[in-house]
Amino acid sequence: MENASKALIIAGAILLSILIIAIGMAIYSSSQSAINDSLTDFSTQQVEGFNSNFTSYIGKSTGSNVSNMLTRLIANANTYADEPTKIPCVQVDQINAGKTSVKTPVEPATGGAEKGQQDYIDALTAMKNKVENKHTYYITMSYQANGLIDYISIGYEKEMANSETAHRKTK
Repeated sequence: MENASKALIIAGAILLSILIIAIGMAIYSSSQSAINDSLTDFSTQQVEGFNSNFTSYIGKSTGSNVSNMLTRLIANANTYADEPTKIPCVQVDQINAGKTSVKTPVEPATGGAEKGQQDYIDALTAMKNKVENKHTYYITMSYQANGLIDYISIGYEKEMANSETAHRKTK
């Protein structure tokens, strides 16, 4: 009889410990999903913070704003040399009357290669030096699947701006 009561006590203790372990696992699983959700939100905030350095320039922009954006792109290239996904491609379209567009794509270096990185920075610096403050530029951006800016296009319409000014003067 004493052995049977001890066996029941041991069986009860085992069942109680299994119940405690199951409750602990349930709490761990629910807290793990909450942690994963907060990490996803954090990375979304990081993407938005990164993109906000450049998205303020989208649309019609003055030459000085384009110069500021190119300066930020140069600083960005230096900061994220080892993270090529954070270095967007840049393209400048120059539209002249009666001629086709001349496109100058600038590709970031892959893998943070120093020569490619320096070529990218040199090309952005050359673009920045050619920007004229008196003209209007049009900036558009496209995004990667992860939400980071992938491609920046700067449209420059000097002849169009001159024809609009001439048209206003004739009125």
